[in-house]
Amino acid sequence: MANILDKIFSAKKVELETTQREVPLAEVKNKMGDQRDVISVMDALRASGEGSKIIAEIKRRTPFKGDLVEQFDPLVIARTYADSGAVAISILTESRFFGGSLQFVEQASRAVSIPLLRKDFIFDEYQVYESRACGADCFLLIATSLDKNQLKDLLELGKEVGLTALVETHHEKDMEKAFHAGAELLGINNRDLTTGKTDLEISRRLLKETRGMDHLLLVCESGIHSRAQIAEFEGLGIHAFLVGESLMKAPNISDKLQEFTGHGKTQPTG
Repeated sequence: MANILDKIFSAKKVELETTQREVPLAEVKNKMGDQRDVISVMDALRASGEGSKIIAEIKRRTPFKGDLVEQFDPLVIARTYADSGAVAISILTESRFFGGSLQFVEQASRAVSIPLLRKDFIFDEYQVYESRACGADCFLLIATSLDKNQLKDLLELGKEVGLTALVETHHEKDMEKAFHAGAELLGINNRDLTTGKTDLEISRRLLKETRGMDHLLLVCESGIHSRAQIAEFEGLGIHAFLVGESLMKAPNISDKLQEFTGHGKTQPTG
């Protein structure tokens, strides 16, 4: 029986066929020239300065937990993130299961001056061009759902159009694919996308696979709820943290983000 990740990719393939008929690739490529210059997420993550590096995520809902926020205004959230110390912004653009839209990226690209990650279920070259055409600076590749050559080809295409790929892993086989593809920005997702279960032991275990690979920038994804967790994983070698749910559900997004960066007061967790 198909799991939720398989269902999402299957739905995405059907949706993409419609999109390609309605918006030919030539039109997408023309639109790429209308976007602002790409902002390097790698430079942003490598930049020196005080505070932990948080990639703050705009996510309306998930198939596991439903709606995350009542008052959802992606542009307001993007500005809040940028003003509160996020080093980059991740934006869900998958519509059916996550309530996202490419328009969220387009709007944010005109409103903030930090890198934008298009987070979606990407498997086709069209989607890479589409990511650049909507104003993204970076895009997600989920290693679990791509074979190693497909992953490498999409990553290389991203480079050709000026975009960095965040290669997301969840187990050792994913890591092998990421290394084969030449990933430089490597995410470790603590959430099993087939079940929704989150376990920080995933990062603790997979970090061992990256020993001696000083060229990698490592991103811990999912399951981060406290400043103490960030401090722990920084000590283990993580460079940045992609956080969505904790921020979306926070009573005050700005305060919670500043807590994560280390620039605000630590909030009680009880």
